[in-house]
Amino acid sequence: MSQSHQLPDPIQGTIEFPPWLVAIIDEPAVRRMMFIRQLGLKAYMNFPGAIHTRYSHALGTMQLAGKMTDMLSAKLKINGKQIIARNLEANKNNIMAAGFLHDIGHAPFSHAADFILKTFTGKSHESLSEDIIKEKITPKIENWGITKNSVIQLIGPKTHEYPFLSQIINGPLDSDKLDYLLRDAYHVGLRYGFDLNHFLHSYTVIGKEDDLAKCVLGLDYTKQAIVTAELFIVIWKSMYDLVYLVDPSRIAEKMLEKAFLKCKEESEIRSMFQLDNFIRGDDENMFSQLKKMGPDVRQLLAPEDPKRLYTQKFEAELNKKNYKMSARFYAQLEDNPDDLADSLSIRLAEELKQEEYTLICDIVKSKAPRQILLDDQKMGEVELRNESDIVEAIKAKNMVKVYVAPSLVKKIESRNIKIVLKKIVEEVQEID
Repeated sequence: MSQSHQLPDPIQGTIEFPPWLVAIIDEPAVRRMMFIRQLGLKAYMNFPGAIHTRYSHALGTMQLAGKMTDMLSAKLKINGKQIIARNLEANKNNIMAAGFLHDIGHAPFSHAADFILKTFTGKSHESLSEDIIKEKITPKIENWGITKNSVIQLIGPKTHEYPFLSQIINGPLDSDKLDYLLRDAYHVGLRYGFDLNHFLHSYTVIGKEDDLAKCVLGLDYTKQAIVTAELFIVIWKSMYDLVYLVDPSRIAEKMLEKAFLKCKEESEIRSMFQLDNFIRGDDENMFSQLKKMGPDVRQLLAPEDPKRLYTQKFEAELNKKNYKMSARFYAQLEDNPDDLADSLSIRLAEELKQEEYTLICDIVKSKAPRQILLDDQKMGEVELRNESDIVEAIKAKNMVKVYVAPSLVKKIESRNIKIVLKKIVEEVQEID
């Protein structure tokens, strides 16, 4: 492989381009990832160093997925699991391709536009990734034993017949999560100490070789594996608390979302979400198009003028203590929190007799770690949560926040927001 097909990377070291990647690297859908920032608006509002892109993360995830596949295969051969090891080896190119292409369907501004993507296309970024892989990636990628269908199945959380393969890309300890946590931390300036190679040596495949459909990716049942997993989860939680959900970039992202919604009927904006245009759209041209949409839209673009940034005026946990929530409300909260937050925003402005989206409700969902299994040779599968007070202590919760436009900061009291929001939430009944 020529030197031009190798790149130094601050997280994964030297990244080598496999031949299949060289074949697709100049395609518009792939190059577009170079112009979409991994952390959306964070670089404009909180973290000037966070200018890394979806492309760098895609390369890192691909490299790490290949490394995990090799390490698992070698380890399982030594442990006598030859069938699983051969299965990993046979699927290595598919796994690496899934690692590289797993985020190719992200809209401009990354996760900040997830709700917008759903509103304009009816699809998630995962579904758009599937469409792009099927329709816009050259069939030449299949010359190296890769099939597009296998790549799509590996990207999905529950679609591949062998879970241990897809969990390398989409699981509780996947290559995607490992790369983005370390990459994002590096670029925002948080210097976490974490030995990735040491952690990977604790990975294993749990299950019997005569039933590969029940085999899952997990960890050895050792003190070292448990403690390192705890450290990884603490980093994961801290990144959400200190970076992904932090103000003011979170507020700017919700304002951006509402800017899109204000012009959802505009053909110039809608056309940018058609697949042929979508694979050429990026942060800069989408932001430029929004700036042309008029003053009511432009006033929601905080990165252009930070004086436009809304102020958080209210915060409460969405729980039984604070609100009487119906089962229907709970269902919306679980399945469609962004839809729910948007409807609350509209109702709140109406009740307080203010212009639409001059108040924005935001539902912030903190997460609990997904199930991580340990391989106990005597007891079988053991949940990490049952072996770790640290992991057990991390609970999911839902917060509701209200942000108000600068012109309303002194006009609307927090107490009024609290009263009206409680009324709106508790009016959501079982039946319309």
